[in-house]
Amino acid sequence: MVFLPRFYFTLVTAILLALVSTWIPDGMATSLLLTLLLSCAVLADIVLIPQEALRARRRVPPIVRQSQTFPVELTLFNQSDTAVSIEVVDSPPVEFIEATQTIALRLAPRQETVQTYPLKSYQRGAFAFGAVFYRITGPLGLIQRQAKIELPQRIEVLPDIGGEGSRDLQLALAGAMQTGRRKAPNRGEGREFESLRDHRRDDEFRHIDWKATAKRGKLITRQYETERDQRLMILLDTGRLMSPKVGSYRKLDYAINACVHLAQVALHKGDLVGYALFNDELRSFAEPKKGQSQMSHLVRNVTSLQPSRLESDYASVFHHVLKRCSRRTLVVCFTDLGDSPSAERLLRGALPLMPRHLPVIVTVSNSEVLAVTRKIPENEFEVYRHVAATEIWNDYQRTLRGLRTRGIATVSVPAQELSTSAINEYLRIKESARL
Repeated sequence: MVFLPRFYFTLVTAILLALVSTWIPDGMATSLLLTLLLSCAVLADIVLIPQEALRARRRVPPIVRQSQTFPVELTLFNQSDTAVSIEVVDSPPVEFIEATQTIALRLAPRQETVQTYPLKSYQRGAFAFGAVFYRITGPLGLIQRQAKIELPQRIEVLPDIGGEGSRDLQLALAGAMQTGRRKAPNRGEGREFESLRDHRRDDEFRHIDWKATAKRGKLITRQYETERDQRLMILLDTGRLMSPKVGSYRKLDYAINACVHLAQVALHKGDLVGYALFNDELRSFAEPKKGQSQMSHLVRNVTSLQPSRLESDYASVFHHVLKRCSRRTLVVCFTDLGDSPSAERLLRGALPLMPRHLPVIVTVSNSEVLAVTRKIPENEFEVYRHVAATEIWNDYQRTLRGLRTRGIATVSVPAQELSTSAINEYLRIKESARL
């Protein structure tokens, strides 16, 4: 039971009349009468408020995408024979961002209404809605009766496989789509001969077909179809380096989105895709396979994935890949280069993969640190920040150079460009026949 301002106003008036009764004739009697009337009015409000007047039903999509705004529908029905004034508060998961807090309305007898409010979550995983709480105001406006309706409901938030990167993903997939039952050729630098065509200025001389050139009297170039059935292994680091936030997401969220995008492109290209999730040990491993079932398996495994505080063991996961993957494989590892010791462990772990496999290290560059290095310091504190940021950035670049000089490809871009850059690197490697 909740007392409203009208009750407190009447109560304070009665108290003031009692206090000044020595100066006001019959003040004490008026105060007692007012108090008695207030008590009777409260009892009347309690009696007149209908019991279990509200019936509620919630409607939410069972599966949504990370950062996607979606509507929540509350159907409210006044099952009493009197009109009621109601305040309704839903209880969505605490991880969600709620736009509206309280729904206040008046319902006629046996009236039903639908109220909608938006929700959004920047976190992945399975979440649960709780009860719907409501307060019914008494006819005299003195008190409210509070109650709740248990409406347990679960919702699953999948990685943001659409969002800002959806347009780039669609463009990347455009060359891999199939029409009907005929295989759409993906022309590139593969080893499978596809057709002959006239030589162009930017074609490489090694692709010239000299026999056809001699017969036709002009330069003719061989055109190759990008190879299918190649192998891609995606490694996702879930250790402590992936927990910092960049904007609304953690680094791990950006890496997961990039992993899903990359896997989707590779599967459409006809390649075999596998993945491994790791931190201080190997948490999950799936050998390279084809088909959308592999994609579904990957999405299910990463949906509830959260970064840990554990140090990542690169040597262990790379050794496992080396042991399980006998054929040449493109190994794309999504991680971060947080400090020199972890970068050194990453380098030592990745080197044994070569030359049998082709490792690529994908990291999120720290754009905030770079911005500090480019800003001219204006006071003593900013000088210290500038020096510290410069040292961090130089160590980061030194690590990248160390990886590249040993033949390990690297992708280091801001978080928002991670998906697009990883896909482009995969396509460049595939078209250059490095696999």
